[in-house]
Amino acid sequence: MQIGLRIGPQNEFTPVPEYLEFVKKAEDLGFDPLLFSDTVSLSHFHLRDPFVVMALAAGVTERAGLGTGVTVPFTRHPAVIANAFGSIDDAIAPRRTFVGVGSGDTAVYLIGKRAARLREMREFLQALRGLLDGTPAIYEGTEMQSNWRKAHIPICLAADGPKMLAIAGELADEVILGAGATPEVIEWARSCVAEGEARAGRQPGSTPLWVDMIVSVGDDREAVRQAIRPRLCNRANHNFRMGFHSVPDEHLDGVRSFRENYDESDVGSKTKNADHINDYIIDRFAFVGTSADVVARFETLKSLGVENVIVAMPFGLEERYAIIETLARDVMPRVSEA
Repeated sequence: MQIGLRIGPQNEFTPVPEYLEFVKKAEDLGFDPLLFSDTVSLSHFHLRDPFVVMALAAGVTERAGLGTGVTVPFTRHPAVIANAFGSIDDAIAPRRTFVGVGSGDTAVYLIGKRAARLREMREFLQALRGLLDGTPAIYEGTEMQSNWRKAHIPICLAADGPKMLAIAGELADEVILGAGATPEVIEWARSCVAEGEARAGRQPGSTPLWVDMIVSVGDDREAVRQAIRPRLCNRANHNFRMGFHSVPDEHLDGVRSFRENYDESDVGSKTKNADHINDYIIDRFAFVGTSADVVARFETLKSLGVENVIVAMPFGLEERYAIIETLARDVMPRVSEA
């Protein structure tokens, strides 16, 4: 099993040397790839521009893949994205970059826009692929062609809903699944991706699936579960905005209550949205508890044939160090065994 790591968000700006020290430590421990968030500075999230930090991260790493987790159509034109990734791949981190894209959540809603619709995402993906490849592309009625020839840079689509998962299977090189990490969700997501693969004439199961979840570890199981609630709010809201897919009937009322009470402008470590996070939401989107609890959840994923995982974490840097060290010590040796 390959385990990647999300770098960000943070409660406050970590000084650049400390930030890069964490990035280097993550690679040294075996995390690959490393994903850098792309959002706007209008929320409690404090995030540096991902292309700036990817360039800095490239200077302190040697092997790990580097990419966005994720950038979105309505804040960046595909020509701008292709140029940024072409530049990093060309000058700083050759053959180590990947483009993580998604339909948009906090980054677009806070500037008065909305998530990309299916038609818009399809056009965006096709244009971005052409621009990276250096072939003619049409976007919003304009034909263009990039000078880059970067066909080796993969495009990874973050998808939660069934139709977006199908588009990922059809057009993306890889899929980032943020819809949850339970066996029911994994089975459902694979079937959706397979629809798109069939539409494109691809081999069933040929599109790598990265299961993206939040991890937190501590000796006191209940304290860890309580503390993770603010971190889960944005993830759960984005997913349930797409519908209540794979939610068991007995949990529908709780999930609907969370969604109906969600405040889009209240994000970050002190969000009151956390009051509406219940146990089902925790267990769907997070692996939290003692080290033994987390190991067991990873082993379940491995038994389901999951080969790629992306780990997101709580906000504090000290917590993050403890988590990556625990994962490297207790989880990676178990799930890497043949």
